[in-house]
Amino acid sequence: MGLASEKPDLTRQSDVDLVRLCLGGDKSAFAQLVRRHGSLLRTHIRRMGAQGPDADDMAQEAFMSAYEHLSEFRFDGAFVGWLKRIASRRYLKKVRANQKYLLTDDMSAFEPEPAANEGEFRAHNLDAALNRLKPVERLCVTLNFSGDLSHQEIADELKLPLGTVKSHIKRAMEQLKTILNAKPAPVLETGT
Repeated sequence: MGLASEKPDLTRQSDVDLVRLCLGGDKSAFAQLVRRHGSLLRTHIRRMGAQGPDADDMAQEAFMSAYEHLSEFRFDGAFVGWLKRIASRRYLKKVRANQKYLLTDDMSAFEPEPAANEGEFRAHNLDAALNRLKPVERLCVTLNFSGDLSHQEIADELKLPLGTVKSHIKRAMEQLKTILNAKPAPVLETGT
């Protein structure tokens, strides 16, 4: 076999090279992009508020949409960023269609499990900390930091005033710092 007929090792290709291969008709290159970014995309969707199976379905839908619109990828940013934007918009569309109470300050449907000592709760990871935020704050901060959307883009997507989005992100960041940096309660020894 000559070198020309050998396929490149897709695991060693950059995202840009994989996209170019896909555009040239190589479906296995897109399968490599799915393997490479599937977990990250599901995590992004879960951090916005989707539950496990829904996040998996939405990630799959986002990949299918990306594949169908791959010719629209402009190569002016990271492929995974473009993919996260697709997933974010699909998630928001699904939430709006299901009329969930995502963009409200009413926490009754989203109240986290109370900690044994609420004032001393400390999250051990970002996901646990994000779960403690109001849904709208969680969504805004996730779209900003994980989805790489600007404050204005978030305001446009959520149909909220820009100042409201900025306030949600600021409050969320302050709460995340508090939750992630909380000091564990001291252990009191009892004499026996």
